[in-house]
Amino acid sequence: MTGTVPASAGTRCAAHPDTDAVVAAPGDFYRRWVTDNPLLGERRALLARWLDDPTPREEIAEALGLPLGALLRAFNDTAPLDAPVPFRYRGVRFAVTGMAGVCDDIVGDRFPRFGTPVTLRCHLAEPNLLPQAMFEAADWNFMDADRPGFLGYAYGVREGDTLYLAGMQSDLAARYSYLFQGRGEGTDVRIGDEVAFQPTEELVARFGDYVPVLRRTFQRYWIDVLLGAVAAWAATEPALRTLGLLWFDLEPQEDAHGHLVNRVYRQLPQRLAADVRHVHADGRCHS
Repeated sequence: MTGTVPASAGTRCAAHPDTDAVVAAPGDFYRRWVTDNPLLGERRALLARWLDDPTPREEIAEALGLPLGALLRAFNDTAPLDAPVPFRYRGVRFAVTGMAGVCDDIVGDRFPRFGTPVTLRCHLAEPNLLPQAMFEAADWNFMDADRPGFLGYAYGVREGDTLYLAGMQSDLAARYSYLFQGRGEGTDVRIGDEVAFQPTEELVARFGDYVPVLRRTFQRYWIDVLLGAVAAWAATEPALRTLGLLWFDLEPQEDAHGHLVNRVYRQLPQRLAADVRHVHADGRCHS
């Protein structure tokens, strides 16, 4: 549970008193990585507003006179990108690109508030297998960092010898049936620097023939591929020895068996028989 259990540094977690706590390094996470972060420049105030303003992102962009893509890139491209790290899964070539910065998922209680932020983008290293427009249509969060073949991303923080994942996301994998297989009457897609509703039949006509390739290269195995991306990147960081997946309270619909969030954040740790660790930082308990 992230952000739901108050605790003092050095104490045991009230929810799991039989498990020793791990004390995170002190520091004001948001001050360091948002409000006083020189890499953000003029975007610092904009990102700080994003943390507290419940206004829909489309309305914020319109009020500021910005294309939606420009607004979201300001929230997602927050540090220099590392060199791509190649890896393979089931014979398909992928690449993962690291960034020591936050992404727009920093909003809410599910992003950990300790350590150094990490955002990992996964790309298909054989982008010609699928039309680039297919990748872009699914990227309505503008996370691709202007690189072809964007598949999804993972984010979290590193602290000591551990990388703590707070999330893994692939709109391409999660929404493919709406985007490319005619499910529903239509869906929102990225078009240039904006997001617009597009009828299902138009999307199927453009991309339907490519669905089998998408399925066998990525969609069926997207969780494994993103975990592979995390492992490939972590292998280039000598200080990292352990991978953690943060546990947080689920919404009622997310808690349903078979729901995507349940599969990643509940069933996956159970299948791996993962140990439980508690990190106390600024009066919060992250598990």
